[in-house]
Amino acid sequence: LQSLGQSLLASYAYDNFDIDLKTHQHKIENSTESLKHLTSGLMFPLQHNVSKEDLRCSEELWKKL
Repeated sequence: LQSLGQSLLASYAYDNFDIDLKTHQHKIENSTESLKHLTSGLMFPLQHNVSKEDLRCSEELWKKL
């Protein structure tokens, strides 16, 4: 994963989600917030022989705006 990320030829996807971790037995002394906010992430390689040079288009795209 480290070498893929350092290659700059990867794409990233993130998703935020909430989970309510309720217990079956409620105890007043252990009363804490049961809602947890989490983020999952995915990194995957770019396909179809994409090169770093193929990705050097931002200057050209900004000129078209």
